[in-house]
Amino acid sequence: MTGKGGIGRWRRTIGAAQGLLFLALPFVRVGGESALRFDAPTLTLHVLGAALAMNEFFVLLPATIFVTFLFLVVTVAFGRVWCGWSCPQTVLSDLTRLVLPAPGKRKRPGRRAAGFALTALVSAVFSAATVWYFVPPAEFLADLLAGRLGPIAAGSWAVLSAVLFLDLAFLRGQFCATACPYAKLQGVLYDKGTLVVAYDEKRDADCVDCGACVRCCPTGIDIRDGLQMQCIACAECIDACRPIMLKLKRPTDLVGYFYGEPGRPRRLARPAVLALAAGTLLALAATAAAGGSAARNTLDLTATASSAVAPSRSPDGSARNVFDVALENRAHQPVSVRLDLALPPGAGVEASLRPEAVDLGPGEHRRIRLVVTARGPGGKTTATLRATTAGERPLSRTSPVSLVLPEPR
Repeated sequence: MTGKGGIGRWRRTIGAAQGLLFLALPFVRVGGESALRFDAPTLTLHVLGAALAMNEFFVLLPATIFVTFLFLVVTVAFGRVWCGWSCPQTVLSDLTRLVLPAPGKRKRPGRRAAGFALTALVSAVFSAATVWYFVPPAEFLADLLAGRLGPIAAGSWAVLSAVLFLDLAFLRGQFCATACPYAKLQGVLYDKGTLVVAYDEKRDADCVDCGACVRCCPTGIDIRDGLQMQCIACAECIDACRPIMLKLKRPTDLVGYFYGEPGRPRRLARPAVLALAAGTLLALAATAAAGGSAARNTLDLTATASSAVAPSRSPDGSARNVFDVALENRAHQPVSVRLDLALPPGAGVEASLRPEAVDLGPGEHRRIRLVVTARGPGGKTTATLRATTAGERPLSRTSPVSLVLPEPR
């Protein structure tokens, strides 16, 4: 039986490690927050201690380009290694192999029933883990045990579980062969040096037509018919053929991993691979730069003139301007923010403001009304409102404002 040794053993070990990582990552906390979670109520993405607000999602653009280039360069160089070794469809299909009919002539009563039960359990657990990337797992589990799980979380979990169960119980490899868009792209991305699972036609006489490679294929193809779109490079056929060749004392690579065609030498440094690798590195550098910029800006400030209160002169000659100021603390610790107004040199204007300081809690967004009292000649002056945090590593954000001093009466 395939999967007990050879390539299949390593592939399933790696797949199990990836599954455990997916389940465990929501429980990992960095800086008091989940290592990776999108908080829908606040529209904030938490990534390894950094908190990205909606207006900072520009970081995701270079990150998406990086992942796209990485996918392309890996596909051109190593074929569908993602499909066979890392795709969630493949990993979860391996975890639920009991749902398949028992191999051979011997029937095992209850085996498929146990397989369906295992598939339902795997579907429920991994669907819940998917929800945990939006709802903190501790909160999800506490609400579930208390019977107060909200309709959105409960509904999402139920729908995901049902869809995943139907996929793993009835579609499995047929999804890869018919619906997966990545399968349609492989013909465009492959070149003559791409790593593929292939049958060595030059050794056709060594094949005893046992059919082992066909019976084990999750997508139901015959590898002897040549490279096909449905092949996910899982190497099940390699593990199935190898013991047959060993018994016949023949070379075991009748079916194997080959670079393009059996016998072709490996050549990774090809123009397409090098070009895509360069694009990958550039996208990675852009992602790092954008991420660093977002990580530094944990304080946000915007200020606009109040539409409800117009600038005015008091009997004592001072002018009053009112601004609507929005402050946001994206850090995981409380901060004290000091506000001050910088006026251009030679403006002849003196100003004070109220309030001068604002305390913000972790992740707090607050709107305040800022009152600026100024003395000077009438006219309009462009100033800069500055917000600065206290501490060893202060942060500072600025926003331009227009200070209007009505002409004295």
